[in-house]
Amino acid sequence: MKNIFAIFSIVLLSMHVEAQNELKKTYWQAKVDFLEPLVNQSFVARFDFGKERHLIGLVAGFGGRVSEFDNQQFDTYQDKINYRLGFEYQYFLSKTKQNTGFYIGGDFDFASRSIESKSSNETVENIAVFTPGAWFGWVWKPFQKTNLIVDLTILHPRYDLGNISKVTFQTVPKPYEPQNLFNFLGPWSIGWRF
Repeated sequence: MKNIFAIFSIVLLSMHVEAQNELKKTYWQAKVDFLEPLVNQSFVARFDFGKERHLIGLVAGFGGRVSEFDNQQFDTYQDKINYRLGFEYQYFLSKTKQNTGFYIGGDFDFASRSIESKSSNETVENIAVFTPGAWFGWVWKPFQKTNLIVDLTILHPRYDLGNISKVTFQTVPKPYEPQNLFNFLGPWSIGWRF
């Protein structure tokens, strides 16, 4: 009887350890883009689920603008983002317990944007824009004993699709034709894993 109890205890203990190991393979994280309020005057939040080397998440934000160093025609127009919704994917290139280091991935955003003329009061509002992009970045845990993470995108080429390819105005003869972007400054996020 003692042997059966000992075997049963070992099986339960091993199942508990295995369950703990399984839990370590998955996690949730919430992040905010810390450059967006400073550079683009917007708020962007991200909520992700990670499993082993894969991470998939949702993106939501409101307010903001396409940065003047991104917008080739910023002397004439201001490209403003009303709100955005999307999803993101990351794949970590090295297998670590904390899923940190370099990653590749991509994102796809839907946004409502408005273009304002700087030389008149004319605005073209609520332009639907779909933006796929690719990522190469790096995730860092600055304090090993906490779950604080910093997510830095190193390269982020992206392409705008939709009615924004050429936006015509009545008061300005030259249409707005935004350039497609190759970012080195974002998204940069800070958040917490749990």
